[in-house]
Amino acid sequence: MKKAVIMCRVSSDEQAKGYSLDIQFESLTNYCNRNNYTVQKHYREDYSAKDFNRPEFQNFLQYAKKNKGKIDFLLVTSWDRFSRNLTDALVMLRSLKKLGIEVQAIEQPIDMSIPENKAMFAIFLAIPEIDNDRRSIKIKGGMRAALKSGRWCRRAPIGYENARDEENKPLIIPSEKAVVIKFVFEQIKKGKTQAEIRNRLYKEGKNISKTTLSSLLRNPVYIGQIRVPALEEEEEVLVDGVHNGIISDKLFYEVQEILSGRKKKRNTPSYYMLREELPLRGILYCSKCEGKMTGSKSRSRNGDYHHYYHCNYCRKERYPAKKVNNTIVNILEDFSFTNSVNTLYKKAVKQIIGGDKTKQDRRKTNLQESIQSTNKRIEKLQDIYIDGDIDQNSYNDSMLRYKTIKQENKEELERLSKTDHLYKEWLKRGVNYFSNLKGYYKTLSVEAKQQLLCSIFPEKFDFDGNKCRTTRVNEVLRYILQIDSELTKHKRGQLSQYLELSSLVELAGFEPASKQGIK
Repeated sequence: MKKAVIMCRVSSDEQAKGYSLDIQFESLTNYCNRNNYTVQKHYREDYSAKDFNRPEFQNFLQYAKKNKGKIDFLLVTSWDRFSRNLTDALVMLRSLKKLGIEVQAIEQPIDMSIPENKAMFAIFLAIPEIDNDRRSIKIKGGMRAALKSGRWCRRAPIGYENARDEENKPLIIPSEKAVVIKFVFEQIKKGKTQAEIRNRLYKEGKNISKTTLSSLLRNPVYIGQIRVPALEEEEEVLVDGVHNGIISDKLFYEVQEILSGRKKKRNTPSYYMLREELPLRGILYCSKCEGKMTGSKSRSRNGDYHHYYHCNYCRKERYPAKKVNNTIVNILEDFSFTNSVNTLYKKAVKQIIGGDKTKQDRRKTNLQESIQSTNKRIEKLQDIYIDGDIDQNSYNDSMLRYKTIKQENKEELERLSKTDHLYKEWLKRGVNYFSNLKGYYKTLSVEAKQQLLCSIFPEKFDFDGNKCRTTRVNEVLRYILQIDSELTKHKRGQLSQYLELSSLVELAGFEPASKQGIK
C-alpha cells in the first residue's frame, strides 16, 4: 500500500476561516481512500506560495528527511497549491525526488516519466506565477497613483495612524505620538544629538531605533508632503499630501540644514559629561599647574556620595564641589545691580533694540519687496519645471533656496514689526537677571551656567580653597559694577570678597591715565 502525505493551502487568513481548507482536505482524503493510499500525515497552511519559506511546508520537509524512503507521495489538489513559482517548484521537485517522494496534483495529474508532460507541468505553474506578477504590478501601480494624488497608502509612519475619509479612501491623521515627533525636531534645532534624544525618549519609555529616528527626521510627510520615489524614467518628486502636517515647514527645513551640516551644532565636548553637581568641570583650572580641573563622586563610609573637583595632571588640588559651587554663587550675589545701573541698562537696551525708526521702516519696505520678488521667482520656477526646461534635482534645490530666502525675510519682517513688544520683554527679563544674577544662575542648565561664567570670566579662573582667582572680568561688566556706588565696601579694584583679581589695573575713566599702570 502506498504511503502519502496530504497538504492543503490557502493564501490568506480570511480564506483559512472559510471552507476552502476543509474542502481540499476532504478531496485529498477521498482520493487516498479510492486509490488505497495510507495517509501518514496531513498539513494545513495559510501562506502565500510565492516561495517555500512557509512554516508548515518546512515542518513537512523536516518530517520527510527523518522518514526518508517511507513516504511515496505528497498530494495537493492543484499545482498552484504546491507553488506559484516555476523555478522554485522545479528545484523542490528534484529535492523531494532524492527523498523518494513524488509530488502529484489530484485535479491536474501529470505523469512525470513522460518528458513531453513536463511542458504541461510548466504551464500549470507558469500561469499562477504570471498571475502573481500581474497582481503585483497592479498593486504597485495603484500605490504609486495614490502617492501621486497625495495619499499615504502604506502603514502610517510614527506620529500618524491609518484612517479613511468620507469617500472611504486611505488617509493618515496625527496620533497621540505626534507630540514625540514635534519634540524630536525641536531638540535637533536646539543642538541636541540624535543619541541624546534617543536616550531621553528611552528614559520616558519611548524606544526609537537609530535608523528609525534618522529616517523620520528627513521625511517630508511631517510637513504635509509625500515623496514619490523614482521609477524607470520618472524622477523622484514631492507632492502635497491630503493629510495635515505635524510640524511647520520652517522647523523642518532648519533641521534639514543642521543634518546636512550647513549649520554648526554646538555639541557637548566629548571629554566630559555635564552633571548638575559639577557645573564647573572643564572650565575651572588648577591653581598649581594651570591644568583643567575635572570632577567625580566618591562614596563615604556611610554609603553617601560626595562630589569633588580635582586635578588629574599634578594631583595636588582636590576641593569639595559644594564649597566651590557656593563660592561662585556668592560672587554672583555680589554682582547684583542696583537701581541706578538698571536705569542705564534700560536706556542701552532701548537704543540697541529700538534703533532708528526711519531705518526700520525702510528695512520693512525692502523686505516686503524681496518677499514679493521671491514669490514671482517661485511661480516662474514652477512654470519652467512644468514645461520640462529644468530637471527634478535642480528644481528641488532652487525651490529650497527660494523658500529659505522667503522664510528668512518673513522672520526679519515679523521681528521688526514686534520691536516694541521685544523691547519690553527683553527689558523686563534683562533687568530681572541683572538685579538677581544669583537667582538667574540657579535656574539655568549646566551648559547655560558654563556659558554665563565663561562670558563673565574670559580668562582662566581657579580656586585656592577659599576664593576664586582670575586675571580679568568682562570689561563691560566691570564698568557697570564699578559705577555702582555700593561697591565701595569692597577693596579697591576688587568686585567681590570671594573673588581675587590678580594683576588688576584700573580702567580708564576712574583715575587719570598718568596714574594707571601697565599690566
